[in-house]
Amino acid sequence: MLDNKIETFMMVAHLKSYTKAAESLFISQPAVSQQIRQLEEEFGVKLFNYEKRKLFLTTEGKELLKFAESVKVQTKNIKIKMKLSDKQSSPLNFATTFSLSNNDAWKIVDYYRSQRSKKIVCQTFNTQQCLEALNNGKIDFALIEGNFKQDDYDKVIIRNEPFIAVGKRELGIEVNKEYDLRELINYPLIYREQGSGSLEITRQILGMRNLSPIDFKQEYQIGSLSLFRRMLLDGVGIGFCYQCLLTDELDDGIIQKIKIKNMEVAHPISLVWLKGNDQLKEEIQVVKEILT
Repeated sequence: MLDNKIETFMMVAHLKSYTKAAESLFISQPAVSQQIRQLEEEFGVKLFNYEKRKLFLTTEGKELLKFAESVKVQTKNIKIKMKLSDKQSSPLNFATTFSLSNNDAWKIVDYYRSQRSKKIVCQTFNTQQCLEALNNGKIDFALIEGNFKQDDYDKVIIRNEPFIAVGKRELGIEVNKEYDLRELINYPLIYREQGSGSLEITRQILGMRNLSPIDFKQEYQIGSLSLFRRMLLDGVGIGFCYQCLLTDELDDGIIQKIKIKNMEVAHPISLVWLKGNDQLKEEIQVVKEILT
């Protein structure tokens, strides 16, 4: 259980207001102020500062908030485990990014489905949504392929996955030609939604040549992975994606990898969980073995 003062601190941090925190906790504002002062005295640091009448966490306050959120999630997990009977194992809650939802997610589900007493909850989000679900305690771990702030999480790298440009021959793509990246702006570009790890990497690749999606002949920003695949396979435009997303289609020649000069990009696929959640170590090791 978290100390009441810590609970109050977390509420103030999230709402950025002593008044709103007091209303949410059904206590007086002076009581909130007193608890924050007591915490600051205990730790010997300032937790909040005002800037232009707005409340902000100090560096020390941010560190305390990270720790408190981690403890809260672990406490919740312990309560769940203690409530389960000896005959029933705890539920497996995890998420994968859209690009990994077909092959990798299936490997995990396929392994655990034989354990009939274990409930399996598998969700698919973009990278940012996976991290938010972790922070909120909605999932135990996530399999992601985008960049993320690694200080907040523990991780193991499962593999390095090639990130490639693809397009159909019908667009005029020459299979054996090595393109300069700038030549590709003559084609429509299909790319993923905001918050997607694939979009971030696509922007980084284009940025190396001082390009952005707006420079292409036409732009299609797509939030549905199935529609993104369909548009690529129907020859609507070119796109950048993880090779595993189109492995079969590439092998069968339905779509082609576009060779680009000085571009060989591979990105780590990571298994990620909240820092300090030692209870997951055995589960993480099992999942790692499933995927490698």
